[in-house]
Amino acid sequence: TKGPRLLRPRMTGFFYVLEEDNATRLLATAPPPWGQTIPSLPAGGGFQMTHWRHLVPVLIHRLARHSGRTRQLSAASCCVVASPPFGSIAAGRDCNRADWERLCPGKPIVAMDGPDADGKRDSLCAPLWRRCRENGPRDAIVRVSGSPPGLVDIDGTRSLCRRLDVPYLGHARLPLAAARPAERTTRIAYAGAVWGHLDSEAMGFNAWRRAIRDECRRQHDKDSNSCKWSWVSMRGSGAPAALTLYAASTFCLQPPGDTISRSGIVDAVTLGCIPVFFHPQQRELWTDHWRAAEASVLFDWTPAAWAEGAPQPLVKDPAVYAARAAAMMAELIAMPAERVAALREAVARAAPALVYAASEGGGQAGGTRGASADAVDHLVARMRALRLEPSTEEQARYEQQLARRAADRVAHKARRAEHSAWLATRNDTLGKRGKERSPKAKRLERRPKG
Repeated sequence: TKGPRLLRPRMTGFFYVLEEDNATRLLATAPPPWGQTIPSLPAGGGFQMTHWRHLVPVLIHRLARHSGRTRQLSAASCCVVASPPFGSIAAGRDCNRADWERLCPGKPIVAMDGPDADGKRDSLCAPLWRRCRENGPRDAIVRVSGSPPGLVDIDGTRSLCRRLDVPYLGHARLPLAAARPAERTTRIAYAGAVWGHLDSEAMGFNAWRRAIRDECRRQHDKDSNSCKWSWVSMRGSGAPAALTLYAASTFCLQPPGDTISRSGIVDAVTLGCIPVFFHPQQRELWTDHWRAAEASVLFDWTPAAWAEGAPQPLVKDPAVYAARAAAMMAELIAMPAERVAALREAVARAAPALVYAASEGGGQAGGTRGASADAVDHLVARMRALRLEPSTEEQARYEQQLARRAADRVAHKARRAEHSAWLATRNDTLGKRGKERSPKAKRLERRPKG
């Protein structure tokens, strides 16, 4: 089955960019911070040092120049606006929700918000993600973010918000590198850090990352082409080396970090590398843009009891996952060539819809009519269907979120109880070990003090 493919038909304007809002006007008129070109990568990808945090400037810039824009508010079915910069939010500035609704009355307002709705240390405009239970799918505000609420959304507050999810902002401006028959000299690649991610450490995912890195090193010692590891930071340090590794690799490992999403997923696809997931929710990312199950490999490392909830590792010791890491790499190394070829074809089909092109023309160079749509074109297609009164599909999705929220709360309560029991067992074991003191320790304990 082919992945979602959207051809760009001739379009009449239907959305209004609310340049009456200062933040929106500034982003609409200024070029986004694309960053420098990365010359070491295939020219067909137009790769640039774009940071994933710059999603909102890219979206507003592209939408302000999109053929779906209308300059007349009366002709629009919805309005587009940007959340204020993160610094102003952190300083206490509220989102201009009341002003937006006054300037765009009676229409949905599509608010381009922070890059990640699944993070604790995100740059979301917090007031936009409240009152979602009461407003539900009839909320005038439709939030756009680079990943859906997941692990950190235990109480379901964000997941009930009216929203549209778009892919993370990657480094490619074109998808052509994904389909190039480049020689893949490395079987498995892992690019990522195993320290410095505070939420990843707290949730236990750093243990997965360390186990993967350690096994990659072991495989590399046996065969230097079997697995290679490259360090890359959240700020983008090491990105060129990581992307160069992806371009030469067949499989690219994508364990969760601070969130389920990673810009590395988009980078892998746009370089023709098959993403390998470790959490079932990773296959639920950006479902309006690609069919991840057809273009990825999943090794579910989540605790068996939590496969239906929002699971996190219970044990944070990388040694516990060593056997899983070894089995995973053995399976990837032994995967038949026919299966690999089918996955690579699916990756190439998926790439256009995950790319943020520098200009309208979708996922291909030249901007010709009928070219495959890029991530912004897919967003615009979903915006066209927005109305103040939710569609049947949108209402059904909200009901599903309500049900999932209730199930997640039950699962989270059970998980906390299970984790408490595990801690009690561990503490009891440590207590028994403490009683088995050495003779020297006992002598020191009997020694008079003072």
